[in-house]
Amino acid sequence: MSPTINLNRKSLALLIAIVCSGSAQGEEYYFDPALLQGATYGQNIARFNEQQTPSGDYLADVYVNGTLVTSSTNIRFNAVKEGQQTEPCLPLSVMKAAQIKSLPATDAATECRPLREWVPHAGWQFDSATLRLLLTIPMTELTHKPRGYISPSEWDSGALALFLRHNTNWTHTENTDSHYRYQYLWSGLNMGVNLGLWQVRHQSNLRYANSNQSGSAWRYNSVRTWVQRPVASINSILSLGDSYTDSSLFGSLSFNGAKLVTDERMRPQGKRGYAPEVRGVAASSAHVVVKQLGKVIYETNVPPGPFYIDDLYNTRYQGDLEVEVIEASGKTSRFTVPYSSVPDSVRPGNWHYSLAFGRVRQYYDIENRFFEGTFQHGVNNTITLNLGSRIAQRYQAWLAGGVWATGMGAFGLNATWSNARAEHNERQQGWRAELSYSKTFTTGTNLVLAAYRYSTNGFRDLQDVLGVRREAKTGIDYYSDTLHQRNRLSATVSQPLGRLGTLNLSASTADYYNNQSRITQLQMGYSNQWRNISYGVNIARQRTTWDYDRFYHGVNEPLDVSSRQKYTETTMSFNVSIPLDWGENRTSVAMNYNQSSQSRSSTVSMTGSSGENSDLSWSVYGGYERYRNSNSDSSAPTTFGGNLQQNTRFGALRANYDQGDNYRQEGLGASGTLVLHPGGLTAGPYTSDTFALIHADGAQGAIVQNGQGAVVDRFGYAILPSLSPYRVNNVTLDTRKMRSDAELTGGSQQIVPYAGAIARVNFATISGKAVLISVKMPDGGIPPMGADVFNGEDTNIGMVGQSGQIYARIAHPSGSLLVRWGTGANQRCRVAYQLDLHTKEPFLYLNKICEKE
Repeated sequence: MSPTINLNRKSLALLIAIVCSGSAQGEEYYFDPALLQGATYGQNIARFNEQQTPSGDYLADVYVNGTLVTSSTNIRFNAVKEGQQTEPCLPLSVMKAAQIKSLPATDAATECRPLREWVPHAGWQFDSATLRLLLTIPMTELTHKPRGYISPSEWDSGALALFLRHNTNWTHTENTDSHYRYQYLWSGLNMGVNLGLWQVRHQSNLRYANSNQSGSAWRYNSVRTWVQRPVASINSILSLGDSYTDSSLFGSLSFNGAKLVTDERMRPQGKRGYAPEVRGVAASSAHVVVKQLGKVIYETNVPPGPFYIDDLYNTRYQGDLEVEVIEASGKTSRFTVPYSSVPDSVRPGNWHYSLAFGRVRQYYDIENRFFEGTFQHGVNNTITLNLGSRIAQRYQAWLAGGVWATGMGAFGLNATWSNARAEHNERQQGWRAELSYSKTFTTGTNLVLAAYRYSTNGFRDLQDVLGVRREAKTGIDYYSDTLHQRNRLSATVSQPLGRLGTLNLSASTADYYNNQSRITQLQMGYSNQWRNISYGVNIARQRTTWDYDRFYHGVNEPLDVSSRQKYTETTMSFNVSIPLDWGENRTSVAMNYNQSSQSRSSTVSMTGSSGENSDLSWSVYGGYERYRNSNSDSSAPTTFGGNLQQNTRFGALRANYDQGDNYRQEGLGASGTLVLHPGGLTAGPYTSDTFALIHADGAQGAIVQNGQGAVVDRFGYAILPSLSPYRVNNVTLDTRKMRSDAELTGGSQQIVPYAGAIARVNFATISGKAVLISVKMPDGGIPPMGADVFNGEDTNIGMVGQSGQIYARIAHPSGSLLVRWGTGANQRCRVAYQLDLHTKEPFLYLNKICEKE
């Protein structure tokens, strides 16, 4: 396509965008249509005075004060009685979605009214280019909603579809000394079907092994199957089938049964996680600024009187909040709100619960039914309450505790009492206390301390009780890292040093009753960046004392203290990464060095990606490892290899090669998703649990932005592999490589999906050959600028631009176009045309006469 064609199309598009954008506010302007070609021409363009939007229905996204409230809603623009202006007529459903405090009485839910009749002093602006209706409504007229609030009526349950996603890898390994050869194929499979809000899921894997010594074997392993359904009315998700308990209060159990838990993702962004409420008093209309560690995290305007802020975002790093209240007079007052939290902290006013009932998996040969219920509530900024119970046959556990957040930090304490029949069917009773602490200081130092203490030898976790019972009944040995554990302590400290980098320290220790074992770990890490070069150092020391019987004999067997072992290991590592960007090729070189008392190793690698969307990625490496023994250093075997990955419209393809002194390994891999839907079968990249099925008829070749190589296929479908549930997602198509005989009427759509939904996103397209027609009247004049253009089906396909030019998409090889700029018989003419639709030219030019009818 020539530069001239591009210029003409862009100029015409800019003109249309300017004249079609509407506004209800601002200074009024008037364009005299007689300036075009005299008083008898340009009459139709008068409707664009004051940026007027033509009358008609529009599928628009409606925003209130910048927040999306409804998407793809039919909005009618009607002419105002006093003149030729138009304004939107808004239905009751839109005003309810906007959360207006008080609405005038109306008899019909479908009745529409101008915005000024719904809410006086409100304003609107319509962007016809993006089909967005922007409403400006005073805050006093709105019901308060937290930041990021999206009405559940806007959540999309998705399309009816069945999907299969796979991650498949094949490797061939050969020992060059013994000539042992081994092939291994593994494919992780995730299948599902969506029926409205009901979602059926199945996880499994397929394995194949073959060696020149032991032969070959296939095995299919079913991991779990379940049905889930979001329950929006209570911000929860219901699961039936194979699942896991979600509570951090008791720990996770794999079970088969039913589960109903809070899904915090359904909450607005300003209500997720933990953040304190800010309460204060303004003497006048004031501007409130909230800072954390010197950075502004929130600003708002408040009226005179008491105010509160309850929708602060959960920040990654805590730290007390500094609040500034700037009055209208300029006077500023300040106060501090403590902000510290631990994992169990719950935002004030929020509730978290978890209910689970079923049979613990892997213990079906004994009585394994259980019930678990937990409850957490954020009472205020200071207190969070925790309650819970876990009950099974001859087992009970009860938990009570909470969090106390103060200016000195957040303290968490949970106490659990258990009563069980365990080893040798003897009654075991005991307590477990769990203490946690977290504080971020003004220097940026973040201290996290967690201590777990089993106060008596009789405390038992349900998993350990079931393991002991199964061993007693079946003889299957049970090994546990938690049974008889007495103390466990862990602490981490993170200190940012500004330009000097970041220092991290961590330590943990755990011991067991009867001196069975003790494990102690210490670690220090330092990282920094100089220009674009990143580097870091880590030092770790681990000391372990363990009883051999703990890991190689069942828990019901007596201990032999003579089998006690000790082990101490110190490791040190250093890494550096240097970017080497060459145009579109994003490349970096990294070096890693590791040393311990047993060995030392070094690896140098280079990684990179190329392409506009980094669809091609690669890496190569080389290194060595030297082992030590009591006499001397052994030889240093070397290794080298590399891998390659290409993202395609059907998924990702991988290849790798590795070689050492006595082995070599080749591998191939692929991953992707197949979706079966009413429109056919579509292949695409490996998807997350929530993704989109895009339909754009005739848009073959359009690239899905952030689609990991996804492209619209010849049937008009594509897969966007990941969406964020319960949040606004922008879905965009890049049309630069799209087939030339079609175009999108809009390049971006918005969707708010349920978790687990396969959201269907439809793009409207116009098919046909792109044609630019220069039109003249029989007398040598040109039709008025702004005159409407209709095809043979009486569909409006455009308007007359400057110099009598018409841009249109024409699907038929011959026919005529009707040009109309008024209602009179002398205010219309017809353009006959004949086209070669098989030409490879993406754009056609025509010069035609518009004959009077």
